Amino acid sequence: MGVLFDFDGPLCHLFATTTARFVAGELWNFIEESGLPPVDSVPPEKHDSPLDVLKGAAADWTDLKAVGSLEGELARLELQAVEGARETDGAEKLVRALWRERIPMAITTNNSESAVERHLENCGMVDAFQGRIHGRQSVRPGFPLRVKPDPDCIERALVRIGQVDRRNILMIGDSPDDVAAAESAGIRFLGFQNPDGNTGLQDAYPNLRPIRRLGDLTRGLA
Repeated sequence: MGVLFDFDGPLCHLFATTTARFVAGELWNFIEESGLPPVDSVPPEKHDSPLDVLKGAAADWTDLKAVGSLEGELARLELQAVEGARETDGAEKLVRALWRERIPMAITTNNSESAVERHLENCGMVDAFQGRIHGRQSVRPGFPLRVKPDPDCIERALVRIGQVDRRNILMIGDSPDDVAAAESAGIRFLGFQNPDGNTGLQDAYPNLRPIRRLGDLTRGLA
């Protein structure tokens, strides 16, 4: 058995203090001030989503160096934002319970690995995930952007924790992209209802019954 966690939502609220809207605005400013090409593929309703700004650039630009520079700026902004992140209620209790039971865990996220590691250090949970933080990687020639729904981060996590039978792997996530990535990787999925806002999970998957409290999962664990 193994458990994979998405980061922003199930484990913490990354933009609790520094808002996603502010970070997205900083990315738009970076594009303009750096003389990078325009990004036209981001729909208006997603202009305030930092990851969607990056995805749009990756879709519109052929120059991976340019995409890499924008990804690096997002990674820098995430590292700043994580200092004001708020831990999700029940997250540490669940992680500690799984760790005591020696159930392998990993983080599979579209956020930068450096931001994830900093948060885990800040809240004292880094030991539970050492070597098993699998996030968005640097973009450079030969290495394009790969984020969920691409299952790349899940595949890297499965190699790291050494699980062969994917039916014994559970991912906890809060977005449609998490569901799609889990399905592509052939693992089970448990939805988490993000209390900070609608991630579109139930709109996209109306038959899904997400949990609302991570603490409910600790029942039956030592």
